[in-house]
Amino acid sequence: MRRDGLEENKRVLVEKNNMDIHLLTSLLVLSFIATAFGEGGDLTLVQELSSKPAQKLSRYGWYGNVRLTVFHVPDDTVAARWLFTVTRGNGFNCGTHNVSMYLRWGSPPVIDPVGRVFPNNTVTSPVLSLNLSMTSSQSNTTFNLSNPAPGDWYLAAHLPRDDGRIEHKGFPSCSYFFQPQLSVRRAVDTPILQATPLTQTASPNRPALLRVFVPEFVSSLSVSVSGCTWGEGLVNGDCSLSLTLGSSSPQGGLVRVNCSLIGCSAVLLAPPWNTWIRVIVDSYHSNRTTAFSVSANYTVGCKPQSVGLSGDDYLNRLRGNGGTASSPGNSSAVAGRRSDALSSSECVRLVPVLREELDVLSVRFSPVNGPNVTVTHTLPTFLTFPLNTQTTGGTLNLDITLNTTNATLGSSRVMACLSSWAPVLTLNYSHPCHTGLSSAVGFSLNVSVPGSIVRLPFPQAATWYLTLQLFCNRYHPHHCCM
Repeated sequence: MRRDGLEENKRVLVEKNNMDIHLLTSLLVLSFIATAFGEGGDLTLVQELSSKPAQKLSRYGWYGNVRLTVFHVPDDTVAARWLFTVTRGNGFNCGTHNVSMYLRWGSPPVIDPVGRVFPNNTVTSPVLSLNLSMTSSQSNTTFNLSNPAPGDWYLAAHLPRDDGRIEHKGFPSCSYFFQPQLSVRRAVDTPILQATPLTQTASPNRPALLRVFVPEFVSSLSVSVSGCTWGEGLVNGDCSLSLTLGSSSPQGGLVRVNCSLIGCSAVLLAPPWNTWIRVIVDSYHSNRTTAFSVSANYTVGCKPQSVGLSGDDYLNRLRGNGGTASSPGNSSAVAGRRSDALSSSECVRLVPVLREELDVLSVRFSPVNGPNVTVTHTLPTFLTFPLNTQTTGGTLNLDITLNTTNATLGSSRVMACLSSWAPVLTLNYSHPCHTGLSSAVGFSLNVSVPGSIVRLPFPQAATWYLTLQLFCNRYHPHHCCM
């Protein structure tokens, strides 16, 4: 697996020039404090404002004409409001134009305003598209988002497609300046959910806000609401509540259930690891404040076998490779089990992966033990590819080939799933390839189709996981092996 930089961008985005992306810092940050009253204490909301400098817009001819801006949304944000302002400078017969804007969480938006075709096997993520019509010297519009996903939000803007007309020298040209601003409200003292139930209240205009942390190797997360009371505090058996898990983004990421008479539960399979999950309980019964109990439990499914405290084996192996591993300062390995021999107590296998910085623009991931990875039908095998913010500006290329010379596959197949934030460890023919809050890329290999290439332009800054498992033909199970 390889994450190429600008050179790969040229191919994926079907452009032939150098990228000119402007990353701007925040100019203004102000804070205001408000308080929302709830059961058992006050929930403090803090408002923060940020503004970016105005940029001159260009007509779209290639991706370098796009003006890119990054906003950071804090972890505990409950509401975000973007203000987009476009000012028209002096010009002659400028007419009416629409400014195109694209918003994406986690990485820059992949857009195609001119209707070109991406290369085969290219997977793109959804983006939010907005348009602002310039009918006067200054126009603006707003976009509101409740419970936005925390992290970096990327905003791209440009004028309509370049029509190729030549502007006369000496005549004033039409110029447009784009300035975005962001206002967020943060809940700085959000209660933390655990197995012990918490008593909370919710009303139509005041939902209960909570959060729960999901550690690594959690296979499922369950949040339950029960014991609803209202009025004089009597249990009336009417939980007019809705339970929502996750945060809002163009890529999805929300699970919502309506509570019945006795309560409700929401279950996430393969929830994102090492992160906070937002929990919201809304009341949809008019003029009623409902008290309830809420709790969270998670299940730790499978863990790979521990490698122990001695980590010199991999370093010695890398040192012996020379070549690519001769610069240990630019390489790092995600440790896993050393031997390919299967243990009777194993339920999942983690393959150690070397993350190697080839140059400023390229990062390569490869298995430490060599390109061959053992895949079995008894348990899943997965590899990890950590991508930080600095390595998300290019294209993530996954190249996987089935080694048919050392295996007797017959009509069996290897199923694969590439996902972010958490691996999908329950691969089968009926279970789709997706995690609890996001979709993933699934494909399969067999003798007829022994190889596959997946391209992800501008992948999200997260840890990516590749899960592999062999599935035997039930009519010919003797043809199935490693």
